[in-house]
Amino acid sequence: MNIEKELARRLMDEGESGNRQVAYNNEINFYELVASGNINKLEDYLRELRINPDTTHGTLSQDKLRNAKYHAAILAALVSRFCIEGGLEISVAYNMSDIYIELVDAATSEEEILDIQDDLLRNYCRKMSDLTKNRVVSRHIVVAIDYIRSHIQENLTVESIADSLSLNSSYLSKLFKQEMGIALSRYIRDQKINVACNMLRHLDESSLTIANYLGFSSQSHFIQVFKKTTGMTPEEYRRKNYHQSWMNGEPEE
Repeated sequence: MNIEKELARRLMDEGESGNRQVAYNNEINFYELVASGNINKLEDYLRELRINPDTTHGTLSQDKLRNAKYHAAILAALVSRFCIEGGLEISVAYNMSDIYIELVDAATSEEEILDIQDDLLRNYCRKMSDLTKNRVVSRHIVVAIDYIRSHIQENLTVESIADSLSLNSSYLSKLFKQEMGIALSRYIRDQKINVACNMLRHLDESSLTIANYLGFSSQSHFIQVFKKTTGMTPEEYRRKNYHQSWMNGEPEE
């Protein structure tokens, strides 16, 4: 096969619809969901997926079972990488990926592969959730962290989180600092910037889009906070890190 000729043909067939870019963005957002440890949202997604299966995956093999296996193996590899970037121990992430790929390889039906994929996603998501929860002892802090993860797109404040938990804001701030070793306001900021970094590494969204998505009051405020946290503007960060973690073969520090 002439690879360049076949590539040109497929690009021509695909046209200018942008469907691939939309599918790619949705895929990255999904991996981010798993790596955030948001189990409730993952369960919602899995229920919806069983009702309305995702039909955006490409065809990697004309054999349906083999095609499902290829996509499941890719899923395992990418989810493990996102979780590593989120703090999961490398050996744990890679060994889990290997185990699930072996299960997929031995599967004899597409339905069995779907079940394996669901288990994979739940397992990684639980481990990401436990990463943070294992560091704390107070139920209030666990719930506060879950709330932040579930509402990361909102304009979160100490007061709004305390209100959602029916707690005094001063008490919550003191408890959070005591158990997490970091101010709650700083934790909120860091979580938003972590999501922004992942978006800048993997997506083509503008700083304005990311600022709006993460509930910043303005693009300039987002850029100011981002630079204060990372030492770079969002565009400087993107130029240095865009897709770098995938190309290097090693997770970023």
